[in-house]
Amino acid sequence: MRRVFQDSNSHKTWEIVCDGDRVVTSNNGGKPREKLFDDPGQAAKYAKKEMWSKLKKGFIYRNTEATPGTPLFQLYIGAGYTGFMPLAAVPDTNQFYAGYVVGEFEKEEIYHLDEHGRKQLSWELAGNHLIYDMYYCLEAGELLINDSHQISGLVIGGSIRSYTTFTYHNSTLSLSGNRGLWYDGAQLVMTDLLKQECLYQTEVTPELVNGHSPQLCAALSRNGRFMAYCTHPDDIIICDIKTGSAHSITKSISAMTAAMDFSADGRYLFTQEQYGSWELACYDMNTLIRRSEWKTEHVRSFAVHSTKPLLAVYTYGKVELYHTESWQRILEFKPEYIVKNCKLVFTRDYLALYSDYGCISLYAI
Repeated sequence: MRRVFQDSNSHKTWEIVCDGDRVVTSNNGGKPREKLFDDPGQAAKYAKKEMWSKLKKGFIYRNTEATPGTPLFQLYIGAGYTGFMPLAAVPDTNQFYAGYVVGEFEKEEIYHLDEHGRKQLSWELAGNHLIYDMYYCLEAGELLINDSHQISGLVIGGSIRSYTTFTYHNSTLSLSGNRGLWYDGAQLVMTDLLKQECLYQTEVTPELVNGHSPQLCAALSRNGRFMAYCTHPDDIIICDIKTGSAHSITKSISAMTAAMDFSADGRYLFTQEQYGSWELACYDMNTLIRRSEWKTEHVRSFAVHSTKPLLAVYTYGKVELYHTESWQRILEFKPEYIVKNCKLVFTRDYLALYSDYGCISLYAI
């Protein structure tokens, strides 16, 4: 294993080679320093520690020839895990946005990153902010954010548009093209972000799961015609926006749905369950029946590609990539610098990952 890191400010380089029980490092192509270990495991552990130390000091690892399951870049965004790692892909590109809470909630910074790991500050939200989730609407040039249950749109140039204005403790957010979906405290509302018009709304009442967590989760299909939502741990509602009809899917296990998303072609709905079940369920929208032959347990996060039949799942410390037409697992790898969880999002050609250790990576798939 050989890796070269570059300081993002001074452009100085640091190289490390781990070969069996031997680790060699050098600065700026200078004199190499060698360390020998009792076995390859100790050498690999030392190399990983040294590489993480360089990332925390502002160095960036880049590899333009990354093979599937290896990173094109890795960078350290900062310490202070809040429980949320917001990422938003820019459609039809390999660029994405990432949010980071600075210090003791002094502000939240939102960065734009490209496939080379170049980072640029795009928005700075002063004060007590905590972004749970976000999506970028290319048509409107607007970044939708769920900021502590309040939905806002950040427009290129700095302006902020508030879509919800009062305080409540339930929220959900989804985006399909120029259509945004969120909860306004009483209803699920679908809005055309270009025309700023409400296209659809339905009243919902989130129920408490196990007496402590409100059940509220919703998603739009890629073509914007179908909406799925869950406000009760026992069932999921599918709405046809065009006809106004609604159908109920009964869950096989009563559990809290924490996240959901449709496949690129709208054929399948994926739901991530917890508090009763820790699996990723899949429902066929043609039959409204769960695919019992496909099951993935202990899922911590997942992502669905917006245009390709691809599904990524983080489970048991590894990322699994599935093809959602053949249902074959086509790639498996163990991402680096994760404690327990991470956020995943597909770009056009790659998979972006934001870890609870504060590391942002872009992996070749």
